[in-house]
Amino acid sequence: TDRCRRLRFLKGELLSVTKEDGSDCYTDLKTNRTYQERPVVFSYGGIELLRVGETFHSRTRKAYASMHGLHKDSLCFYGFYLKIPDYRVPKSCRLVNPVWSTIFDVFACVLEGDDEEVYWCCGCLADRSIVVMDGEGNYYHVEKGKGKRYIACNVPKAGEADFASVVEGLRKEAGRRAESVQRERQQNEEEKRRKRLEEIKDVLPFRMGMKWGLKWGDRIVVPPCYRNICIPVGGYCAFEGNACQWGVMALDGKVVVEARYQKVEIEKDGTVHLTIIPGKVKTIKL
Repeated sequence: TDRCRRLRFLKGELLSVTKEDGSDCYTDLKTNRTYQERPVVFSYGGIELLRVGETFHSRTRKAYASMHGLHKDSLCFYGFYLKIPDYRVPKSCRLVNPVWSTIFDVFACVLEGDDEEVYWCCGCLADRSIVVMDGEGNYYHVEKGKGKRYIACNVPKAGEADFASVVEGLRKEAGRRAESVQRERQQNEEEKRRKRLEEIKDVLPFRMGMKWGLKWGDRIVVPPCYRNICIPVGGYCAFEGNACQWGVMALDGKVVVEARYQKVEIEKDGTVHLTIIPGKVKTIKL
């Protein structure tokens, strides 16, 4: 066996070895791989990479080295995977959306909690899950917090679904999930806004200099940036943007009718009369 002068444990599970000739090398204790330059550990969430010189190296069982000269800011962490720009994509790599994607949209990615290897990301679905390919041409669906799940391969066995049909099903399912999440988020935001509007129902116009805004007690709800604001009626206020151009805003300042009418009259039941020109009035219900 090789003899050495000194062994020194470094932060990040690295071992520094000084050889008999005085030269140093460094061993990654996670993978047992050795480097001639001292590695620097970069952490992204639960993912670690080693930068050795101008190259990033994975700490997975199967070794991966990035393209030379990548800047650290070109690597992006997306909560459960780390994106590494890499144009050395295998020709066999299939894309989730081949119509709108090119081979340059494919990148290497390290999956959080997966120590096996670095994968090729084939695309992102509507629910932000991804499809990846390993070095053997096997494809996996990866969702945050769930790890990878095998879905297809480049050479399917008899009776096994092909990549295109599996991905089409995943895209539809992801689309439904994304719509459901969006609906729930929107409902939550609407409920928060409804409670907020109920809380500030006693807002009043105030003037600062030549401009008007809305105040709730001592708290400014709408900054003074309008030519005029009328006393609220129900949950709405008439406001004047430019001269003789009136619109309607909610009590939190959200504009519900653009300021382009000569006159605005609001009734307590939410009916609004908008004067376009004298004698021509449009009526809407808020």
